[in-house]
Amino acid sequence: MKSAILPLLILLAFGALKAPREQALTATQRSLGFQLARLNSNTRAQLGQAGFVAALSGFRALMADLLWIRAGTAFEQTAWSRMELLLHSATQLQPRAVVFWEMAHYNMAYDAATAMRSGSNPLPTAALRRKAELDYIRIGETFLHDGIAFNPESSRLWERLADLYSRRLDNHSLAADAYQRAAALPDAMAYLPRFAAYELASVPGREADAYQKLRSLYDQGEKHRLPTLLRLLAQLEEKLAVPNAERTYTKQTAAEVSEPPVVR
Repeated sequence: MKSAILPLLILLAFGALKAPREQALTATQRSLGFQLARLNSNTRAQLGQAGFVAALSGFRALMADLLWIRAGTAFEQTAWSRMELLLHSATQLQPRAVVFWEMAHYNMAYDAATAMRSGSNPLPTAALRRKAELDYIRIGETFLHDGIAFNPESSRLWERLADLYSRRLDNHSLAADAYQRAAALPDAMAYLPRFAAYELASVPGREADAYQKLRSLYDQGEKHRLPTLLRLLAQLEEKLAVPNAERTYTKQTAAEVSEPPVVR
């Protein structure tokens, strides 16, 4: 009887010592976003058995870098589907690395998507090429949404999402909202409120909101009185029939508005 109780007591004592350490490790992993990352069969396939074990043993950053290098090789080979899998696994290994999400989205939404409408694309029709292009743009969008889920405080990822909506999907409403979200975060760039207003000016039915934002920026001083802002103000004042006495577009600003909008 004693011989059976002794091992049980040892196990209980070991468990009591182990539990606080496991809880602390879990808390640390959760704070870094690792508990949300999906180290699935795809990650295991890309790393191999030894690499997968290494990732689970604390070498996540090293294994992520290895996958990133392999993704670069896939890029050179224009193996877009394989590149997507490698980028997915790399970002899951390093979910708090903003640059991984940023570059993964760019590789898919710009590089791979642009390749779909190139002359070397074997797809037979323009409609199929456009569909393939949009598919890769959406994959890039998903990378950004996932990256924001792991890094909600990253203004840079919100800005990249806004760029994507504006430049690749022609959705100015979503772009304006994303720029606004980016502008509200601690590491935001100073131009983001201006970009949000620019996008809003292109949304049908929201001209009045756009005008208020642009006018507010104009009133903050010279740093915001750039050619694009002046041009959009002039257009909106005309469209909204703003009384002449209240307009910002004057003979003095006319020359500025006519300048090429080099700086947004």
